[in-house]
Amino acid sequence: MIPGFKVTPWEVSGELVDYNELISLFGLDILTTEVRNLFREVFGEEHYLISRGIFYAHRFLRLALLDIAYGRANVYIFTGRGASGQMHIGHLLPITLAKWMQEKRNLEFFFQISDDEKFVLRPDLSLKDVRGYALDNALDFIALGFDERRTHIIWDTEVSSWLYPLSLKLAKEVSLSELKSLLKIDDSWNVGISFYPAVQAAPALMMELLTGKPHRAIIPMAVDQDPMIRISILLADKLDLRKPGIIHSKFLLGLKGEPKMGTRYSESAIFLTDSPEKVKDKIEKSACSSPRRCPSLSYLRAFDPDDESFFSIWELCFENPEEGCKAAKKRAKEILVPFIEEHQARRREMSDKIGDFLLRELPTSLEGF
Repeated sequence: MIPGFKVTPWEVSGELVDYNELISLFGLDILTTEVRNLFREVFGEEHYLISRGIFYAHRFLRLALLDIAYGRANVYIFTGRGASGQMHIGHLLPITLAKWMQEKRNLEFFFQISDDEKFVLRPDLSLKDVRGYALDNALDFIALGFDERRTHIIWDTEVSSWLYPLSLKLAKEVSLSELKSLLKIDDSWNVGISFYPAVQAAPALMMELLTGKPHRAIIPMAVDQDPMIRISILLADKLDLRKPGIIHSKFLLGLKGEPKMGTRYSESAIFLTDSPEKVKDKIEKSACSSPRRCPSLSYLRAFDPDDESFFSIWELCFENPEEGCKAAKKRAKEILVPFIEEHQARRREMSDKIGDFLLRELPTSLEGF
Protein backbone atom coordinates (compact mmCIF):
# COMPACT_ATOMS: atom_id res chain seq x y z
CA MET A 1 0.00 0.00 0.00
CA ILE A 2 1.24 3.49 -0.89
CA PRO A 3 0.21 6.29 1.52
CA GLY A 4 -2.86 8.07 0.19
CA PHE A 5 -4.33 5.33 -1.97
CA LYS A 6 -4.68 1.59 -2.34
CA VAL A 7 -4.98 -0.47 -5.54
CA THR A 8 -5.53 -4.24 -5.56
CA PRO A 9 -7.57 -6.54 -7.83
CA TRP A 10 -10.39 -6.27 -5.26
CA GLU A 11 -10.17 -2.71 -3.95
CA VAL A 12 -9.33 0.79 -5.18
CA SER A 13 -9.51 3.51 -2.54
CA GLY A 14 -8.09 6.89 -1.65
CA GLU A 15 -8.41 10.42 -2.94
CA LEU A 16 -6.40 10.05 -6.14
CA VAL A 17 -4.43 7.20 -7.71
CA ASP A 18 -0.80 7.98 -8.52
CA TYR A 19 -0.44 6.00 -11.75
CA ASN A 20 3.30 6.61 -11.97
CA GLU A 21 3.69 5.08 -8.52
CA LEU A 22 1.71 2.05 -9.72
CA ILE A 23 4.23 1.51 -12.49
CA SER A 24 6.92 1.25 -9.83
CA LEU A 25 4.79 -0.75 -7.39
CA PHE A 26 3.67 -3.36 -9.95
CA GLY A 27 6.90 -3.37 -11.97
CA LEU A 28 5.21 -2.30 -15.21
CA ASP A 29 6.71 -0.76 -18.34
CA ILE A 30 5.50 2.61 -19.52
CA LEU A 31 4.16 2.90 -23.07
CA THR A 32 7.22 4.45 -24.69
CA THR A 33 7.32 6.26 -28.01
CA GLU A 34 8.90 3.15 -29.53
CA VAL A 35 6.06 0.87 -28.43
CA ARG A 36 3.42 3.40 -29.45
CA ASN A 37 4.99 3.76 -32.88
CA LEU A 38 5.02 -0.02 -33.27
CA PHE A 39 1.37 -0.14 -32.20
CA ARG A 40 0.56 2.49 -34.83
CA GLU A 41 2.49 0.55 -37.47
CA VAL A 42 0.65 -2.70 -36.68
CA PHE A 43 -2.86 -1.25 -36.44
CA GLY A 44 -2.55 1.57 -38.97
CA GLU A 45 -3.22 4.32 -36.43
CA GLU A 46 -3.19 4.99 -32.71
CA HIS A 47 -6.44 4.78 -30.80
CA TYR A 48 -7.25 7.92 -28.83
CA LEU A 49 -7.45 5.86 -25.63
CA ILE A 50 -3.69 5.46 -26.02
CA SER A 51 -2.84 8.91 -27.37
CA ARG A 52 -4.71 10.53 -24.45
CA GLY A 53 -2.84 8.41 -21.91
CA ILE A 54 -5.77 6.31 -20.67
CA PHE A 55 -3.87 3.16 -21.64
CA TYR A 56 -0.46 4.01 -20.32
CA ALA A 57 1.54 0.95 -19.23
CA HIS A 58 2.19 -2.62 -20.37
CA ARG A 59 3.87 -5.97 -19.98
CA PHE A 60 5.36 -7.71 -23.03
CA LEU A 61 3.14 -5.70 -25.40
CA ARG A 62 6.07 -5.14 -27.75
CA LEU A 63 6.45 -8.90 -28.23
CA ALA A 64 2.77 -9.29 -29.12
CA LEU A 65 2.97 -6.42 -31.60
CA LEU A 66 6.07 -7.93 -33.24
CA ASP A 67 4.26 -11.27 -33.47
CA ILE A 68 1.51 -9.56 -35.46
CA ALA A 69 3.91 -7.50 -37.57
CA TYR A 70 6.07 -10.46 -38.60
CA GLY A 71 3.56 -13.29 -38.38
CA ARG A 72 5.61 -15.05 -35.71
CA ALA A 73 2.53 -16.24 -33.80
CA ASN A 74 -1.24 -16.17 -34.04
CA VAL A 75 -2.28 -13.30 -31.79
CA TYR A 76 -5.73 -13.18 -30.23
CA ILE A 77 -7.40 -10.79 -27.78
CA PHE A 78 -8.49 -11.70 -24.28
CA THR A 79 -10.15 -9.62 -21.58
CA GLY A 80 -13.05 -10.09 -19.20
CA ARG A 81 -15.52 -8.91 -16.65
CA GLY A 82 -16.34 -10.01 -13.11
CA ALA A 83 -20.08 -10.57 -12.76
CA SER A 84 -20.74 -8.64 -9.54
CA GLY A 85 -23.41 -6.27 -10.82
CA GLN A 86 -24.59 -4.35 -13.83
CA MET A 87 -22.03 -3.06 -16.32
CA HIS A 88 -21.19 0.64 -16.24
CA ILE A 89 -19.25 2.84 -18.64
CA GLY A 90 -16.01 2.31 -16.70
CA HIS A 91 -16.05 -1.35 -17.71
CA LEU A 92 -15.97 -0.40 -21.38
CA LEU A 93 -12.38 0.86 -21.65
CA PRO A 94 -10.67 -2.53 -22.24
CA ILE A 95 -13.62 -3.73 -24.36
CA THR A 96 -13.52 -0.61 -26.53
CA LEU A 97 -9.83 -1.03 -27.31
CA ALA A 98 -10.30 -4.78 -27.86
CA LYS A 99 -13.14 -4.21 -30.32
CA TRP A 100 -11.09 -1.66 -32.25
CA MET A 101 -8.08 -4.02 -32.44
CA GLN A 102 -10.30 -6.85 -33.60
CA GLU A 103 -11.74 -4.70 -36.38
CA LYS A 104 -8.32 -3.48 -37.50
CA ARG A 105 -6.67 -6.92 -37.71
CA ASN A 106 -9.55 -9.45 -37.76
CA LEU A 107 -8.34 -10.95 -34.49
CA GLU A 108 -10.13 -13.61 -32.48
CA PHE A 109 -11.52 -12.20 -29.23
CA PHE A 110 -12.22 -14.21 -26.06
CA PHE A 111 -14.25 -12.45 -23.36
CA GLN A 112 -14.38 -14.12 -19.95
CA ILE A 113 -17.31 -13.51 -17.58
CA SER A 114 -16.14 -14.68 -14.17
CA ASP A 115 -19.26 -15.33 -12.12
CA ASP A 116 -17.28 -17.95 -10.18
CA GLU A 117 -14.72 -15.41 -8.96
CA LYS A 118 -17.36 -13.00 -7.71
CA PHE A 119 -19.27 -15.76 -5.95
CA VAL A 120 -16.25 -16.90 -3.91
CA LEU A 121 -15.07 -13.31 -3.32
CA ARG A 122 -18.31 -11.72 -2.18
CA PRO A 123 -20.15 -13.22 0.84
CA ASP A 124 -23.18 -11.06 0.02
CA LEU A 125 -23.71 -12.65 -3.42
CA SER A 126 -25.38 -16.01 -4.02
CA LEU A 127 -24.55 -18.23 -6.99
CA LYS A 128 -27.96 -17.29 -8.38
CA ASP A 129 -27.04 -13.60 -8.05
CA VAL A 130 -23.77 -13.85 -9.94
CA ARG A 131 -25.22 -16.03 -12.68
CA GLY A 132 -27.95 -13.49 -13.16
CA TYR A 133 -25.38 -10.71 -13.44
CA ALA A 134 -23.35 -12.85 -15.85
CA LEU A 135 -26.33 -13.20 -18.16
CA ASP A 136 -27.00 -9.47 -17.97
CA ASN A 137 -23.33 -8.63 -18.59
CA ALA A 138 -23.17 -10.99 -21.57
CA LEU A 139 -26.13 -9.20 -23.11
CA ASP A 140 -24.50 -5.81 -22.58
CA PHE A 141 -21.30 -7.15 -24.12
CA ILE A 142 -22.79 -8.50 -27.34
CA ALA A 143 -24.89 -5.33 -27.72
CA LEU A 144 -21.64 -3.45 -28.28
CA GLY A 145 -21.52 -4.95 -31.76
CA PHE A 146 -18.87 -7.63 -32.27
CA ASP A 147 -18.05 -9.95 -35.16
CA GLU A 148 -19.94 -13.08 -34.10
CA ARG A 149 -17.57 -15.36 -36.03
CA ARG A 150 -14.50 -14.11 -34.18
CA THR A 151 -15.91 -13.24 -30.75
CA HIS A 152 -16.35 -15.86 -28.02
CA ILE A 153 -17.81 -15.53 -24.52
CA ILE A 154 -16.28 -17.69 -21.81
CA TRP A 155 -18.97 -17.66 -19.13
CA ASP A 156 -17.15 -19.63 -16.46
CA THR A 157 -19.96 -21.64 -14.87
CA GLU A 158 -21.55 -22.30 -18.28
CA VAL A 159 -18.44 -23.71 -19.97
CA SER A 160 -16.97 -25.68 -17.06
CA SER A 161 -16.89 -28.91 -19.11
CA TRP A 162 -13.69 -27.69 -20.77
CA LEU A 163 -12.64 -24.75 -18.59
CA TYR A 164 -12.36 -26.81 -15.39
CA PRO A 165 -9.94 -29.49 -16.70
CA LEU A 166 -7.84 -26.82 -18.37
CA SER A 167 -7.75 -24.81 -15.13
CA LEU A 168 -6.74 -27.93 -13.19
CA LYS A 169 -3.75 -28.38 -15.47
CA LEU A 170 -2.62 -24.84 -14.73
CA ALA A 171 -3.46 -24.85 -11.01
CA LYS A 172 -1.19 -27.87 -10.54
CA GLU A 173 1.80 -25.76 -11.60
CA VAL A 174 1.39 -22.91 -9.08
CA SER A 175 2.42 -23.22 -5.44
CA LEU A 176 0.55 -21.53 -2.61
CA SER A 177 3.64 -19.52 -1.73
CA GLU A 178 3.86 -18.17 -5.29
CA LEU A 179 0.18 -17.28 -5.23
CA LYS A 180 0.44 -15.50 -1.88
CA SER A 181 3.49 -13.57 -3.03
CA LEU A 182 1.91 -12.32 -6.27
CA LEU A 183 -1.59 -11.60 -4.96
CA LYS A 184 -0.68 -10.55 -1.40
CA ILE A 185 -3.32 -12.84 0.08
CA ASP A 186 -2.99 -14.72 3.35
CA ASP A 187 -4.43 -17.78 5.08
CA SER A 188 -7.71 -15.98 5.83
CA TRP A 189 -8.75 -16.02 2.15
CA ASN A 190 -10.99 -18.88 1.04
CA VAL A 191 -9.87 -21.70 -1.23
CA GLY A 192 -12.10 -20.57 -4.09
CA ILE A 193 -10.32 -17.23 -4.36
CA SER A 194 -6.94 -18.95 -4.47
CA PHE A 195 -8.08 -21.23 -7.31
CA TYR A 196 -9.57 -18.52 -9.53
CA PRO A 197 -6.22 -17.21 -10.93
CA ALA A 198 -5.77 -20.56 -12.69
CA VAL A 199 -9.24 -20.16 -14.23
CA GLN A 200 -8.32 -16.71 -15.52
CA ALA A 201 -5.00 -17.99 -16.84
CA ALA A 202 -6.74 -20.55 -19.03
CA PRO A 203 -7.92 -18.17 -21.79
CA ALA A 204 -4.63 -16.25 -21.57
CA LEU A 205 -2.61 -19.36 -22.44
CA MET A 206 -4.97 -21.96 -23.87
CA MET A 207 -4.42 -21.63 -27.60
CA GLU A 208 -0.69 -22.37 -27.56
CA LEU A 209 -1.04 -24.85 -24.69
CA LEU A 210 -3.64 -26.92 -26.51
CA THR A 211 -2.44 -26.67 -30.11
CA GLY A 212 1.31 -26.69 -29.57
CA LYS A 213 1.50 -23.96 -32.23
CA PRO A 214 2.69 -20.36 -31.71
CA HIS A 215 -0.08 -18.25 -30.16
CA ARG A 216 -0.01 -15.20 -27.92
CA ALA A 217 -2.83 -13.34 -26.18
CA ILE A 218 -2.94 -9.56 -26.11
CA ILE A 219 -4.85 -8.40 -23.05
CA PRO A 220 -6.29 -4.90 -22.53
CA MET A 221 -7.20 -4.52 -18.87
CA ALA A 222 -7.51 -2.04 -16.00
CA VAL A 223 -4.27 -1.65 -14.08
CA ASP A 224 -5.72 -2.92 -10.78
CA GLN A 225 -5.97 -6.42 -12.26
CA ASP A 226 -2.24 -6.68 -12.96
CA PRO A 227 -1.36 -8.79 -9.88
CA MET A 228 -3.99 -11.33 -10.94
CA ILE A 229 -2.77 -11.65 -14.55
CA ARG A 230 0.81 -12.15 -13.34
CA ILE A 231 -0.17 -15.73 -12.55
CA SER A 232 -0.52 -16.23 -16.32
CA ILE A 233 2.98 -14.87 -16.84
CA LEU A 234 4.36 -17.19 -14.16
CA LEU A 235 2.63 -20.15 -15.81
CA ALA A 236 3.87 -19.18 -19.25
CA ASP A 237 7.44 -19.32 -17.92
CA LYS A 238 6.88 -22.69 -16.26
CA LEU A 239 5.21 -24.28 -19.28
CA ASP A 240 7.48 -22.69 -21.91
CA LEU A 241 4.63 -20.72 -23.49
CA ARG A 242 4.54 -17.22 -24.93
CA LYS A 243 3.75 -14.65 -22.28
CA PRO A 244 0.61 -12.61 -22.92
CA GLY A 245 1.11 -9.01 -24.00
CA ILE A 246 -0.80 -6.79 -21.58
CA ILE A 247 -1.80 -3.15 -21.94
CA HIS A 248 -3.05 -1.40 -18.80
CA SER A 249 -5.63 1.36 -18.50
CA LYS A 250 -6.32 3.96 -15.86
CA PHE A 251 -9.79 4.20 -14.27
CA LEU A 252 -12.80 6.37 -14.96
CA LEU A 253 -13.64 8.54 -11.98
CA GLY A 254 -16.80 7.88 -10.00
CA LEU A 255 -19.57 10.45 -10.16
CA LYS A 256 -18.61 11.79 -6.74
CA GLY A 257 -14.96 12.07 -7.73
CA GLU A 258 -13.92 8.63 -6.45
CA PRO A 259 -10.70 7.33 -8.04
CA LYS A 260 -12.59 4.47 -9.70
CA MET A 261 -16.19 4.15 -10.82
CA GLY A 262 -17.75 1.32 -8.82
CA THR A 263 -20.52 -1.23 -9.27
CA ARG A 264 -21.74 -1.47 -5.69
CA TYR A 265 -22.99 2.10 -5.35
CA SER A 266 -25.60 3.13 -7.90
CA GLU A 267 -24.92 6.84 -7.49
CA SER A 268 -21.21 6.38 -8.23
CA ALA A 269 -21.62 4.99 -11.72
CA ILE A 270 -23.37 5.46 -15.06
CA PHE A 271 -24.79 2.04 -15.86
CA LEU A 272 -25.52 0.82 -19.36
CA THR A 273 -29.11 0.16 -18.25
CA ASP A 274 -29.70 3.67 -16.83
CA SER A 275 -32.48 5.63 -18.52
CA PRO A 276 -31.42 8.68 -20.58
CA GLU A 277 -33.03 10.90 -17.95
CA LYS A 278 -31.04 9.17 -15.21
CA VAL A 279 -27.80 9.60 -17.14
CA LYS A 280 -28.46 13.34 -17.58
CA ASP A 281 -29.32 13.72 -13.90
CA LYS A 282 -26.23 11.83 -12.74
CA ILE A 283 -23.92 13.91 -14.92
CA GLU A 284 -25.54 17.18 -13.87
CA LYS A 285 -25.21 16.30 -10.17
CA SER A 286 -21.69 14.89 -10.46
CA ALA A 287 -18.79 16.36 -8.51
CA CYS A 288 -16.88 19.25 -10.00
CA SER A 289 -13.68 20.51 -8.43
CA SER A 290 -10.21 20.48 -9.97
CA PRO A 291 -9.70 19.12 -13.52
CA ARG A 292 -8.01 16.04 -12.03
CA ARG A 293 -11.15 15.33 -9.99
CA CYS A 294 -13.78 16.24 -12.63
CA PRO A 295 -15.82 13.12 -13.54
CA SER A 296 -17.31 14.61 -16.71
CA LEU A 297 -13.87 15.50 -18.04
CA SER A 298 -12.77 11.94 -17.29
CA TYR A 299 -15.71 10.61 -19.31
CA LEU A 300 -14.98 12.89 -22.25
CA ARG A 301 -11.37 11.75 -22.26
CA ALA A 302 -12.62 8.19 -22.69
CA PHE A 303 -15.68 8.59 -24.91
CA ASP A 304 -15.42 11.78 -27.02
CA PRO A 305 -13.52 10.74 -30.17
CA ASP A 306 -13.23 14.36 -31.34
CA ASP A 307 -9.79 15.59 -30.28
CA GLU A 308 -10.58 19.23 -31.04
CA SER A 309 -13.71 19.16 -28.88
CA PHE A 310 -12.08 17.28 -26.03
CA PHE A 311 -8.88 19.29 -25.81
CA SER A 312 -10.69 22.63 -26.02
CA ILE A 313 -12.74 21.66 -22.96
CA TRP A 314 -9.64 20.22 -21.29
CA GLU A 315 -7.84 23.56 -21.66
CA LEU A 316 -10.89 25.49 -20.47
CA CYS A 317 -11.07 23.35 -17.33
CA PHE A 318 -7.52 24.40 -16.38
CA GLU A 319 -8.00 28.06 -17.34
CA ASN A 320 -11.44 28.49 -15.78
CA PRO A 321 -12.51 25.44 -13.76
CA GLU A 322 -16.08 26.62 -13.20
CA GLU A 323 -16.79 27.27 -16.88
CA GLY A 324 -14.81 24.19 -17.87
CA CYS A 325 -16.94 22.01 -15.61
CA LYS A 326 -20.14 23.37 -17.16
CA ALA A 327 -18.80 22.72 -20.66
CA ALA A 328 -17.61 19.22 -19.69
CA LYS A 329 -21.00 18.28 -18.24
CA LYS A 330 -22.83 19.63 -21.30
CA ARG A 331 -20.59 17.71 -23.71
CA ALA A 332 -20.69 14.55 -21.58
CA LYS A 333 -24.47 14.52 -21.84
CA GLU A 334 -24.26 15.06 -25.61
CA ILE A 335 -21.93 12.06 -25.93
CA LEU A 336 -23.22 9.60 -23.34
CA VAL A 337 -27.00 9.96 -23.56
CA PRO A 338 -27.23 8.97 -27.28
CA PHE A 339 -24.67 6.21 -26.66
CA ILE A 340 -26.77 4.73 -23.84
CA GLU A 341 -29.97 5.02 -25.89
CA GLU A 342 -28.42 3.27 -28.90
CA HIS A 343 -26.88 0.61 -26.69
CA GLN A 344 -30.19 -0.21 -25.06
CA ALA A 345 -31.89 -0.48 -28.44
CA ARG A 346 -29.24 -2.97 -29.60
CA ARG A 347 -29.54 -4.78 -26.29
CA ARG A 348 -33.22 -5.44 -26.97
CA GLU A 349 -32.42 -6.67 -30.47
CA MET A 350 -29.73 -9.07 -29.17
CA SER A 351 -31.74 -10.56 -26.29
CA ASP A 352 -31.81 -14.06 -27.82
CA LYS A 353 -28.27 -14.07 -29.31
CA ILE A 354 -26.07 -14.84 -26.30
CA GLY A 355 -25.91 -18.54 -27.15
CA ASP A 356 -24.41 -17.69 -30.54
CA PHE A 357 -21.36 -16.18 -28.81
CA LEU A 358 -20.94 -18.66 -25.97
CA LEU A 359 -17.84 -20.85 -26.30
CA ARG A 360 -19.32 -24.18 -25.24
CA GLU A 361 -16.60 -26.19 -27.01
CA LEU A 362 -12.93 -25.45 -27.50
CA PRO A 363 -11.65 -24.77 -31.02
CA THR A 364 -9.30 -27.71 -30.42
CA SER A 365 -9.67 -31.04 -28.62
CA LEU A 366 -8.69 -31.78 -25.04
CA GLU A 367 -7.88 -35.35 -26.05
CA GLY A 368 -4.44 -36.33 -24.84
CA PHE A 369 -4.18 -33.16 -22.79
